[in-house]
Amino acid sequence: MVGPDWIRGGPRSIGNLADRALAWLRKPGPASRIVRALLVPALAFAIWAIITNRGMVQAIKLPTPQKLVSVWWAIGDLIPGAFWITLQMVVTGIVVGGLAGLGFGLMFGYSRWARDLLEFSFDWLRVVPMFALIPLFLLWFGIGMRPQIALVTLGVMLILTIVTTEAVRNVLHIHVKAALTMGASRFHIYRTVVVPSIIPHILVGLRLAVISAWGLEVAAEFMGSVRGLGNLLIAGLTNLDSARILAMTLVFLGLAIASDFLLRALIKRTMRWTQRSAGSGLVAEMLGTA
Repeated sequence: MVGPDWIRGGPRSIGNLADRALAWLRKPGPASRIVRALLVPALAFAIWAIITNRGMVQAIKLPTPQKLVSVWWAIGDLIPGAFWITLQMVVTGIVVGGLAGLGFGLMFGYSRWARDLLEFSFDWLRVVPMFALIPLFLLWFGIGMRPQIALVTLGVMLILTIVTTEAVRNVLHIHVKAALTMGASRFHIYRTVVVPSIIPHILVGLRLAVISAWGLEVAAEFMGSVRGLGNLLIAGLTNLDSARILAMTLVFLGLAIASDFLLRALIKRTMRWTQRSAGSGLVAEMLGTA
């Protein structure tokens, strides 16, 4: 008989091939991890291509992949300039909101008086839906970049305030007690024991804040942006162009993923002294699931 072994062997050979493929996927290593990570996106893309190209869903609701590529090609010259405008707003909001949130969180962790005075107000502000503030921000700051930066700044500040405050509360008491027994002052302990201990938690909160900043920026650009990436998305909504909406949504998704990837790489490089820096983490290694 002519043909590859897995064809001549029939279903049994195909089953053996599938077993070997599954066994390879279960093995640790960068190659198998990348393949596992891409399985679900690849399956989703295949389903999307099939149902759209066969007309199983209306084009106005979900475009074909080919249509998406054509939209990117058509607006490709507009994306770099719009990206620069959007990037300025996101970075400004992250820097200003991050520093403010870090400062408030450290202050709440250090001073009970400050916590009693302001923490309840922050809790009230935290539960207010960000989208509900858009009309007020328009009235307060007018149309332009200022209300958009203000919304991103507020969201980032609230996230990092909560993360920093909780990180201080969860510092191991044994470390603080050891420093107290050696005669260290309260401020010295806070600076040399507490703050270094919470850095990994703050960086995790920063990852969440950066991802949230991109989402807040999209909402902020609905306040009247005429230059950013959000404006390109709004133009698709105005014209009921689902291809353009999806194309710009994927652009924002890519930017958020890229930002998180770069931040994770930076954290891994600078936080090598933590237990989580090696492998998948101490607990996973102990349980044999790393």
